[in-house]
Amino acid sequence: MKYRMRFLFAAVAGLMALASCAEEEPVDTDRFETVALHAWMKLNRPELLENYQEEGGYYVDVRKTGDKTALPVNDTVCWVRFDFSGRDLRGNIVLTRREEDARLSGTYTKYTHYVPYYRLCGTEPLALLEGTHLAMRNTLTLGQTYYDTYKDERGFDSRELLLRPGTVVDLYMPSSVVGSGGVEGDGGYEGQYSLSAGRPMIVSMEVISTDKNPLEAEGSAVDAFCKQDGGLMLYDNTALNKRPESDEHAKHPYNIAERWVNVCDTVPQLYADFRYTPDRKLSFPQASRYKSKYMPYAQFDELEQKIADALVERFHADKPYEGVKLLRSDSVTVDGEAKIWYIGRFMDGFIFDTNIDEVKQLVYGEVASKGSALDYPGSGTISAWSYTVPHLKFGQWAAVISTSVYAYGATGVAGSRTTSGGSSYYNSYYDYYNYYNYYNSYYGNSYYGGYYGNYYGGYYGGYYNNYYYDSGIDTDEEETQQISTEIPPYTPLIFQIYVEPAEEE
Repeated sequence: MKYRMRFLFAAVAGLMALASCAEEEPVDTDRFETVALHAWMKLNRPELLENYQEEGGYYVDVRKTGDKTALPVNDTVCWVRFDFSGRDLRGNIVLTRREEDARLSGTYTKYTHYVPYYRLCGTEPLALLEGTHLAMRNTLTLGQTYYDTYKDERGFDSRELLLRPGTVVDLYMPSSVVGSGGVEGDGGYEGQYSLSAGRPMIVSMEVISTDKNPLEAEGSAVDAFCKQDGGLMLYDNTALNKRPESDEHAKHPYNIAERWVNVCDTVPQLYADFRYTPDRKLSFPQASRYKSKYMPYAQFDELEQKIADALVERFHADKPYEGVKLLRSDSVTVDGEAKIWYIGRFMDGFIFDTNIDEVKQLVYGEVASKGSALDYPGSGTISAWSYTVPHLKFGQWAAVISTSVYAYGATGVAGSRTTSGGSSYYNSYYDYYNYYNYYNSYYGNSYYGGYYGNYYGGYYGGYYNNYYYDSGIDTDEEETQQISTEIPPYTPLIFQIYVEPAEEE
């Protein structure tokens, strides 16, 4: 009897031990999420169940097949430009590159450059959300019923499909290919809510274009801009085409027919218009202008004219600017110092920065922080300015265009939204989505690290962040929202520059 009791006790104890071990086993959350996503698809998008992609475990809806004459994204390692919005399963926008979706979610700002995302698409998802990377790199397989239903309407040629420019897809992705920590937007690209960890996401995506060589692509774009905006003259070291030293020479930049010239013989695709005047509007081609339904860019030509008028009124109301050829003053020189007023633009005309109050008012409708002249050289100046400003005279205007090589390179600058306390309002979006910023630590060296950290942290910390105040989001007075504009990788920049006369220093 005692034996039996001991046996029963041992059995009960064994069962308790087994139960204890079972409780300690980790819960297979991925499996539960897979089942939950399948159930949601069955209820809401049953026609897509057969479009399940084994690698990644996501579902796809191909709404447009794209340009069938173009090479697919996975033809080679390339940089891809694509538009997208991400939502949770309830339809709440999590992040977006689209102006209209930002308006819908209440996160639209005039300081955000709503343009397609531009990132490396290689063999590994170093710079892309894993789910979007899988869709771009792999062959998508469509179900037979889905294919038969939509083949004529959407132009399917096969049940196997590759993404290419013009392709529009909706991806229904589990968190395993979204990000274990969830997703949040930043820099004006955020949505109504963040996506919690372990939650699926729907990404609506359109492939816009691909570039095998982004440096070549932006260089060609810079050349084309200058050629249509007054012409481009390239000097070299040959006797027939050497830049004359005398400004009386017929081939001097002040006298030739072309407006744009190379700043240095040995520095490619860094150009200046030394004869630029404040009343001259830069010629942004209609096809490549920043597209917006809202002011001020909705009336692009009117905005440009108002800016030109404001520059003349601000700097030359008493005495008209007669141009650099008649300006008898010293050049800044390599070792010189100067105070500079400027407007910084992208090649589509979008203004990402200025220290001129009148321009702030015209573009953003407010002047949250009074601008002041920029001291040159600052604590680390971008190469484009270091090469160009020494050639400028005190009291001169000039326009400068540069490829990213002399600006922010392959990483660009991630946009951000912060509170007045300096803490990050959203952070994990770019931590996850901008792997290339960490992979390519181009700006982690002392020169650029000193420039970006000190220039933006010091000068822009006092001016730029306060200036980029977002009044479109309700906040407490103690939590002023500050937005910095994203500069995408491999992005050429244009500057309209005025060097104060020496006596005004």
